[in-house]
Amino acid sequence: MTTPAKSVINHDLIVAARQGLLPVRENSWLGGFRNMLQKELSWWWGTSAWWIQTLIWILLMNGVTTIVAIQAMQSSGMQPNEVLQNVTQTFLEIGAFAVAIGTIITLQGTVVGEKQSGTAAWVMSKPASRSAFILAKIVGNGLGFWVTAIIVPATIFVVEMQLLIPAPLPLSNYLIALALLMLSQLFYLILTVMLGTFFTSRGPVTGIGIGFILSGMLFKGFLPLVVMVITPWLLPQIGNALIFGLPLPSIWFVPIAVTTIWIVIMTVLALWRFGREEF
Repeated sequence: MTTPAKSVINHDLIVAARQGLLPVRENSWLGGFRNMLQKELSWWWGTSAWWIQTLIWILLMNGVTTIVAIQAMQSSGMQPNEVLQNVTQTFLEIGAFAVAIGTIITLQGTVVGEKQSGTAAWVMSKPASRSAFILAKIVGNGLGFWVTAIIVPATIFVVEMQLLIPAPLPLSNYLIALALLMLSQLFYLILTVMLGTFFTSRGPVTGIGIGFILSGMLFKGFLPLVVMVITPWLLPQIGNALIFGLPLPSIWFVPIAVTTIWIVIMTVLALWRFGREEF
């Protein structure tokens, strides 16, 4: 670069500084992610949210399965292994659908609320990227729900079954079923975040999300298989079959793959839509 060119650049910088304009570097794609993730995690672990959520899911998931197990052992003529299969199926069904509803209700305002209050605009005025804003919500809340609503109740469930039912629970396959449960929960979490980027009120976010869940609960026995395999609705049944070595259809892996693909698509859509948000 020649000396005249340098002097021109220096002169432009001096003029810009006098007008209150200073050159800045563009934020990276994940700029501010750590700070925003700490914010999301602090909501879970820095307040009473973690133990309230944990208590709710223990009472719901472990309470119901305990009652079902006791009643089945006392009044049913089934073998202990059959009882264990039915109780485990109940646990996974509750984990898939009740936790999904809890995720949507809890997080319905995680994006919409911050847009309405102006918090999102304030955060975006700082050295933070929009992609980091969305990804921090997914990671932080995903970890929160996985621990409080799945891992802790699932651990207690193992102890319960060992005490109540004289039948072994295959732990390695059980962990695979829990991974499918986490995949299902992540689907609904990202669905909620994505809807929050498209709408400006909680109503559509909650309505669409819970409507989708109820459709799976009420109509999955009537819908054709081609519809079922493109949703996460079959994941609890697949998980239970994998635990106990029950027969599975040849396309059992399709709902797992498609749910994963939906998660990627919805994450991309959330990042794209929030990136176009005007603040």
